[in-house]
Amino acid sequence: MVRLSLPRVEGVSELIDEPGVALDELAANLEDLERLNRWFGGTRLVLRHLVPLLRRAGSGEIRILDVATGGADIPAAVVRWARRRGHPVRIVGIDKNPQVVRAAAERLRDYPEITVKLGDALALPYPPRSFDIVLCSLALHHFTYPEGVTLLRALDRIGRWGFIVNDLVRSWHAYLLTWLAMHLFCRGRLVRHDGPLSIRRAYTPPELSFMVNEAGVEAVRIRPHLFLRVALVKAHVSACDRSRARLAGRPPPEPRWIVEGERRYVAKPRLARS
Repeated sequence: MVRLSLPRVEGVSELIDEPGVALDELAANLEDLERLNRWFGGTRLVLRHLVPLLRRAGSGEIRILDVATGGADIPAAVVRWARRRGHPVRIVGIDKNPQVVRAAAERLRDYPEITVKLGDALALPYPPRSFDIVLCSLALHHFTYPEGVTLLRALDRIGRWGFIVNDLVRSWHAYLLTWLAMHLFCRGRLVRHDGPLSIRRAYTPPELSFMVNEAGVEAVRIRPHLFLRVALVKAHVSACDRSRARLAGRPPPEPRWIVEGERRYVAKPRLARS
C-alpha cells in the first residue's frame, strides 16, 4: 500500500501573524485556540508531561517560561493546576506580536502569577538555567527547520529541569480532519484559515528527530499523542541523580513518565565526524 506524504509548506504566513488584525477578531481567535486546546488534548498533554518534572520542586516557587505564549491559555491552566495543589508558581509568557500580548494581558487579570511580555522566540534574552521549565505550545511549526534547531538549543539552555514542546503532526489525514474540525467547531475567519495551514507547516516525528539531533540536544523523547499532536520532552538529569546512579552501578535514570509499549521516537546521539 502506497502512502502519499503531505509536503511541508514554507514561505506562507498564517493570518494571526499578519499585522493589522482587528483586536476583537484576534481575541476571538485566541478563545477559539483555547477551546481547541481544551477539547483536543493540547492542555492535557502539557500537564501530563509537566507533572513529573515538578517532582523536583519541593516547596519552593516554580519558575516557568512559556515561549510564543499566544493567549496564555496553557500558562493559565498550569496556574489553576498549581493552585489546587498548593504549589507556588511564577510564569513568564513571551510573544512577538504586540496585539497578542495586549489581548493576553486582558484575559489574565485573575492570574497575577503570569506576566506576559513582548519577546522573540529566536532571540531569548535569558541566561542559562534561569527558569525551571520551559514550555512552547503550537509554535514550532511557525519556524523554518534552521530556526527550529535554534529554538530547541535555546529551550535546552534556559530550562534547568527541562522543556516541553507541544505541536501538531503533518499528514494528509491530519490536514483533512483539521479542516473538518475548524468548520464544525469554529466560526472565526482566522482559525478556519490558519488551522489547516498549520498542519501543512508542521513537522513529522522523523523530521523532528533530525531537528533534535542537529540541535545537539540529548535524551529528548518525541511522543505522538491523540488528536494529531506530538510532544518533545527533555528532562535534565540532576547531578544528585547521576551520583546515586553511579554509586549503585546503574546508568543515569531516564524520565519515568515514558509509558513502555507506546509508540515513541528517541532522538539518537549524533555520530562523530571523522
